[in-house]
Amino acid sequence: MEQSGCVIADWTIGGLLHDLAGRGQHPAIISFGENGIATWDAASVADNALRLAAGLRGGENGGGAVALCAPNSPAWIIAALAALAAGRTLVPIDDLADSEQIAEALSSSNARLVITTTHHLEECGEKLCVSGVGGVVLDNAADSKTATKSWQSMLSDPADGSPAVDSDESAVLTWTSGTTGSAKAFVLTHRNIAVNVEALQRLHIVGPHDRALLPLPLHHAYPFVVGMLTALTLGTAIVLPGASTGPSLIRALREAEVTTIVGVPRLYEALVAAIAAYIGAEGRAIRLVWHALLKLAILVQRVTGNPLGRALFARVRRGVGPRLRLLVSGGARLERRVEEQLQALGWDALSGYGLAETASLFTCNRPHDRRTRSAGRPLPGNEIRIARPDDHGIGEIELHGGSITKGYLDDPEANRATFTLDGWFRTGDLGFVDHDGFLFITGRTKETLVLGGGKKVNPEELERIYGRAPEIAELALLENKGALVALVRPDQIRLRERGITNLHDGIRVLLGEEAQGLPSYQRLSRFALTGDPLPRTRLGKYRRFLLPGLYAQAVAGAACRPPRSPTPADAALLREPAAAAAWQVLREYFPDRPLDLDNDLGLDLNLDSFGWMELSILLHERAGVALSEADLARIATIRDLLRMSIDRQSGTTAPVGAAPAFALDSDYWLAPTGLSLTVVGLAIYAVNRGVVRGVFRLRVCGIDRLPAAGPFVITPNHVSYLDGLVVAAALPWSRLRRVYWAGDSRRLFPHSLTRVFCRAVHLFPVEELHPGAALETANRILAAGDTLVWFPEGWRAPDGRLQRFLPGIGEVLLHSSAPAVPTSIHGTFEALPRGHRIPRWHRLTVTFGGPAPVGILHATGVGRTDEERVADGLRRRLVALAESERCANR
Repeated sequence: MEQSGCVIADWTIGGLLHDLAGRGQHPAIISFGENGIATWDAASVADNALRLAAGLRGGENGGGAVALCAPNSPAWIIAALAALAAGRTLVPIDDLADSEQIAEALSSSNARLVITTTHHLEECGEKLCVSGVGGVVLDNAADSKTATKSWQSMLSDPADGSPAVDSDESAVLTWTSGTTGSAKAFVLTHRNIAVNVEALQRLHIVGPHDRALLPLPLHHAYPFVVGMLTALTLGTAIVLPGASTGPSLIRALREAEVTTIVGVPRLYEALVAAIAAYIGAEGRAIRLVWHALLKLAILVQRVTGNPLGRALFARVRRGVGPRLRLLVSGGARLERRVEEQLQALGWDALSGYGLAETASLFTCNRPHDRRTRSAGRPLPGNEIRIARPDDHGIGEIELHGGSITKGYLDDPEANRATFTLDGWFRTGDLGFVDHDGFLFITGRTKETLVLGGGKKVNPEELERIYGRAPEIAELALLENKGALVALVRPDQIRLRERGITNLHDGIRVLLGEEAQGLPSYQRLSRFALTGDPLPRTRLGKYRRFLLPGLYAQAVAGAACRPPRSPTPADAALLREPAAAAAWQVLREYFPDRPLDLDNDLGLDLNLDSFGWMELSILLHERAGVALSEADLARIATIRDLLRMSIDRQSGTTAPVGAAPAFALDSDYWLAPTGLSLTVVGLAIYAVNRGVVRGVFRLRVCGIDRLPAAGPFVITPNHVSYLDGLVVAAALPWSRLRRVYWAGDSRRLFPHSLTRVFCRAVHLFPVEELHPGAALETANRILAAGDTLVWFPEGWRAPDGRLQRFLPGIGEVLLHSSAPAVPTSIHGTFEALPRGHRIPRWHRLTVTFGGPAPVGILHATGVGRTDEERVADGLRRRLVALAESERCANR
């Protein structure tokens, strides 16, 4: 093969090594490590591989399979090439496998030699001795107690050259990913690999002038065949980063002058997110301009195919990688949004489709023959058909071609299920082929969720929708008792940055926002939170067969697992007086929960902002611990709280935390408005009343039910930003002038000018992390005989349905003894739901219920505390009011 990357028919491992030797000092591998950058030229790689192959053909371990278990390195690549050239079956094993998994892989593959690291040999030494497996170290550790050989010691004279290896001989023994069950072993022959490499050569996508970053573990078929063997065949230098972290990848991209990345969708999703985060940190104006230009570039690309972004975002691309031009994606489906953004930024993003059983890629998009969202056309010599297509042409994808394995080892049942009678391979994936031959993947047959009503759901599509919120770190869907449920790992840092301390309610609202517009059967019936990363393969796919058990554990929560015994360090922590006092407060606050120091206060104990307020006051009064806002943001587990208690026992900080000064100054918000502000408030009232009553034709019911005098609390449902405006328009000015409102300090009080407006309409701030100040203001309002409007849900409902009432309203009513007036608002969700900025016309109705004394609410509600019982009793009143309203309108 010439260095120009011309196509070679009849690819062989021997031909590859011969060609490498002829390239001389042309770089083949560039490796980043702790000791700097190491560059291996093509001739050195070939020489070492041929000499190691000679060593593998002789000696006591001269036959059978060779296992390779180590992290990516030039030595790993040389060892793999040598095993193939020696005619030995290569058994690549994940470097993250534990000793039991390694032993099982060696046993099932009958490998007689394992080339690995000192660490793995020390872990598996006894098992290797028992099974008679020889060990060779790959990391040059001369002082290893478990190995007598390093890979260099096995180099031998390849005087006789490398004998030809039959194309039907076994090349690689590997396993399926195991996303839906136990992994199955199968063999790829030299012919399987050759067919794939030869087909990829013909595409001429990269060549000797390119350098390909390979961050994926090489034991997978995709990086092994596409990223390693094909790159070496085409003369493309392989770049191995020191780690898969962002800084390591950026360093490799820049210093190695990488032109191509061989990656998976999760890598490119992280790249897009990192760029967006960097731009977002530059300020709001820059962020708005960025999004506008990105949308423009996407639109131009869609309509004309013109890569406008190459000029617009050249500086951004240079910041990532000066020479980077091509992003190859495999292993999973690349989401359209990510693909279009990468293209709009000026990179060429090419995705494909294949499985380990097909020796990696089976289809792919080409630079000048592509279709967005598709997996491209089949590689030369490959065939696709769709079995049992439905009305939309979607069915199971079946494949036929020379790169497909002959079957699974010692598993005739799996082979019968996987191969058709006429020899086609059933992939288990669902999709369709368009009229131009492009393949589109829509899901997996084994992963399709069949719900109680017979409806079928593709989890991957919905996971992208529900997981769009940045506050959701991971989300996986599954079926539970016929219903669609989700297992969610929240991003607690982002939630706290938004002032959300009640994780469950916050995630519920976010999921509800994303569900708007989905049919009813695609909406979640329930979800559970977890603090642990969801199980994935090394290529980023969920291991779905593990999800039901994890979901059940998450639903059961910490209350249903036995408390973990404290470690010696934990026992020492509990002996500290401040920590011991805080621990006693926690046990009294959660009397029915089996606590341990690993309990997450948000995930396991569902502590919300009101609970934090109660707990912080108790800690201050009984343990002398004063917590600030910054402290609350850093506390996740009970262990964190105990350590913080030791640091904060001095009590010099306010127990509820440091809130913005304006949020704590109730005197300012309750001071008389004076003539000028009263006039402003009246003008605002007149405009609002005219618009709401005139444009939206507001209908008011039950206004005569409001108490004639004295303090009371109007408690409406909350579904829209219009709710407050509608309640204000429903009240006459004579009443409204003595009505006060609570509002989110982050949204309504950001500037001094908006705070003047809020003063004019009697709106005072509520801080999610600091509810105590708002409760104090509310109680002062009611003590003065005025009226308070309080939205008990706290959040705008994402789907229009009534949510749980937070216990803060119970605290207000219990402290003031004022009655509550349940108020039903109808139509505002249809006019302006969450996620919309411009209202649309819809008839609006406000219905006031009769005043409900706090004693009756307490008697009719349920809950763990008095506040929760009052809140629940009030919610029941509002449900009954809304139902009676619906009946009256039938």
